[in-house]
Amino acid sequence: MRALKSKTLIRQKLKGVHISNYEIVRILGKGSFGVVRLVREKSDTSVPSPTGVTPMVETFDGGYGRSTLNKSRENRQVYAMKVIRKSDMLRNSQEGHLRAERDFLVASENSRWVVPLVASFQDNNNLYLVMDYMVGGDFLGLLLREDVLDEGVARWYIAEMILCIEEAHKMDWIHRDVKPDNFLITASGHLKISDFGLAFDGHWSHSQTYYNEHRYSLLRDLDIQVEGDQQDLVEEAERQSHQRMADMISGNVTERERLRVKQDDASGPILDWLNRTQKRNFARSVVGTSQYMAPEVIRGENYDGRCDWWSIGIILYECLYGCTPFFCETRQATKNRILDHKHQLQFPIEQRYTRPNIDRVALMPVTHTAIDLITRLLDEKDVRLSAQAYRENDFVMQKTAQGRRHMRNFPYTGSIVFRDDAKEIKDHPFFRHIPWSTLHFTRPPFVPKVHGNQPITKYFDDEKDIMSESDHLDSSSHISVAQDMAAEIQATQLLDLKDATVNLWAQKPAGALSSMKTKGSPEKKRNKEKKRPRDKLLRDPKVGRTVLEIRKKGAFIGYTYRRPRFTLPELEENVQRGRLGVERQGMVVPVSA
Repeated sequence: MRALKSKTLIRQKLKGVHISNYEIVRILGKGSFGVVRLVREKSDTSVPSPTGVTPMVETFDGGYGRSTLNKSRENRQVYAMKVIRKSDMLRNSQEGHLRAERDFLVASENSRWVVPLVASFQDNNNLYLVMDYMVGGDFLGLLLREDVLDEGVARWYIAEMILCIEEAHKMDWIHRDVKPDNFLITASGHLKISDFGLAFDGHWSHSQTYYNEHRYSLLRDLDIQVEGDQQDLVEEAERQSHQRMADMISGNVTERERLRVKQDDASGPILDWLNRTQKRNFARSVVGTSQYMAPEVIRGENYDGRCDWWSIGIILYECLYGCTPFFCETRQATKNRILDHKHQLQFPIEQRYTRPNIDRVALMPVTHTAIDLITRLLDEKDVRLSAQAYRENDFVMQKTAQGRRHMRNFPYTGSIVFRDDAKEIKDHPFFRHIPWSTLHFTRPPFVPKVHGNQPITKYFDDEKDIMSESDHLDSSSHISVAQDMAAEIQATQLLDLKDATVNLWAQKPAGALSSMKTKGSPEKKRNKEKKRPRDKLLRDPKVGRTVLEIRKKGAFIGYTYRRPRFTLPELEENVQRGRLGVERQGMVVPVSA
C-alpha cells in the first residue's frame, strides 16, 4: 500500500526530491538518531505554486499574510532537515517508531500546532525529514536564558503546550516524549510541537513487535536456523535445557505445537486479524526522558494519553522553579523519586528571580492555584486531572490483569487516547483568563528578533554575547493577570507552604538550578559504547551484514512525501474567488465544473 501511494500518477508528475536538492548551511544539533541540519533549497528545484498566487507566510498572530519576498528569496528558503541513520535505527529495532513519526507528520498537514513537514525521502543510508525552520529555537533554550518565568508568562506558554498536545490527541496519537526541547518557537513567537519519534497510536503497523514476529515466523516456516552471536548461543543452550526440564515436569506440549494452535486461532487473512485484535492495544514500552516520565510508564504498566499530561505538570514546575521536581544525578535515582512522588514533590518558598546572571529580576511567589494544578497533574493516573473517560481504561486494565475470561460480556476495550481530553485541565482556575479559541491571535511574551548583522541561527547558539534587552520576555501584558491573585498569594502561599519546605532545597548550594538544567540530557554523560543489535538476525556474524543491507533497501518503502506547494488558506481563498482551476487534457477547467 505504501509503495502504491508513492507511485500514483500525481506523484510521478512531481519532480523527485533528493538530498542533492538542498545545500547544507550548518548543523543545528545532534542526537542519538543522527543530526539536524539547517539547509537551503536550491533555486533550480523550486516549482511555482499551482494556484498562481503570491505565497503566504505566517504572521505573529498565527494567521497568514502575503509574502513580500521576491522570487529569488522564495527559491532560497531555509528548512530544518532531520537526518536519521538507517543502520542505527535498524540495529535498535526502531522501524515501527520511524514509520509512526513519518505517518503522523503527513497526517498533521495544515495543523496549526505541529511543526509542518515539507518533505520526507530516503537514500540507501539515511532517512530525511525536511520541516519548516523554527527561527526561535526550542523552549528549553528560552528557559536557559530566563531560568525562571513569571507566572503569567508560564501560564501563556503552558496553555499553548496544552493545545499542541490536544492536537495530537485529537488525531488519536499520544506523544510520549513531552519536554521543553520538543516545543519549538516560530518566527511569530508561538509554539509548535515536534519530534514524534516515540509517538504511538496503537496500530499494529507502528508496532515493532509485528515486524519482528513477521520475520521470525517466516524463518520458522522455512525451517531456517539463525544462531546469532556467541551470547545468543549460550542463552539458547540454557533456554533449551530449562524448557526440557519444565516440559518433563509439567508434560506441556512442545513449542511447535503451541505455535500451531496460536496460528489456528487467528482465522482469516493476517491483516484482518491484526486490525481486529491489535488496533486498540494500550502502550507499554518504557520510552521517554526520565525527568518527564509518568510513574505508570516507569513501572511498565499499560498506559494511555494521561502520560502526556503528567509531563505538562513537570514543565510547569520547571518554568516556575527553575528545575524539574524529581531531578537526581542519575536516571535510576530520578525514576525512584518519581515513583515516590507523593513524598518527593515539594514546593520551595524561597524568593524567585528571573535572569539571575544578568538583571536578577525578583518575581512574585507562586500562587496557590498554580501549585494546585501541578499537584493534580503530578498524581497517579487514576486520579490525575484529565478526561473522565480515562476512568473506563482503568476498569479495562484491571479486568485484563485479572484474566480475559472476565471481559467476555464487556464489549468495551478501552482507548489509548480520547479527543478533547484537556477540557478538565483548561477549566482549572489557573487558566481562568486564557482565551483558548483565540490564543493563536494573541501576541506572545517573546517574539524572535534577528537583526541584519545577526545569523538566523542565533537562538540555537550560546547567546550571552548576542542577546539584547529587546530579546527578553515582555511580561507587561500578563502583569494584570497576576495582580488579581495578589491577595490570594498573601493569604495562602506563606501559610500553606511554610511547612512544606524540603531539606533538599534548604541545603541546595547557590547556582544549583543552573547546573541542574543543561542543554540536551541533564544526566551525566557516559562513555558511548557500541550497542549490541536487538535483533538476532543482525547479530549473526554470517548473515548480519547481508540482512542489514537488505533491510536498508526495503524496510521503509513508501517513505517519500512532498507537501503541496500551496497552503490551505490559499486554496480556500482562491476557491471562493472562483479563480482556481485544474488542468484536464491541456484545458483549464474551473473547479465548480
